[in-house]
Amino acid sequence: MSQNPMNRQGHNPLDREEMESVLAARQEMGAEMEPALVDSFAEKILAEVRRQAEAERGVEQQKNDSNGTQLALGIVSLALAIPLTAIASGAGTFMMILVWLGIVAVNLAFAWSRHRG
Repeated sequence: MSQNPMNRQGHNPLDREEMESVLAARQEMGAEMEPALVDSFAEKILAEVRRQAEAERGVEQQKNDSNGTQLALGIVSLALAIPLTAIASGAGTFMMILVWLGIVAVNLAFAWSRHRG
């Protein structure tokens, strides 16, 4: 977790200066305002926890989507490899190797693009 998490507006809801001002306000306003200040502080903390949890869920969902797509590509590649190998075998070993190199290249390119992005 980062030291200075920012929300979408570029403002850190748990900014140290803001928390220090809340504590200073508590000292100035006295005990009667303490529950309201504590509630405000707690709401800010809960909002930040929720924001970070949503962000983590989004990242996790993207990983799951990517894994499913990669699995589907692998299955389709193998399903196409069988008839393509049979067709290429009639043209010789070189064509069979060429078909398999093409299949491997497509899968590697997909994995590389997912890894970079």
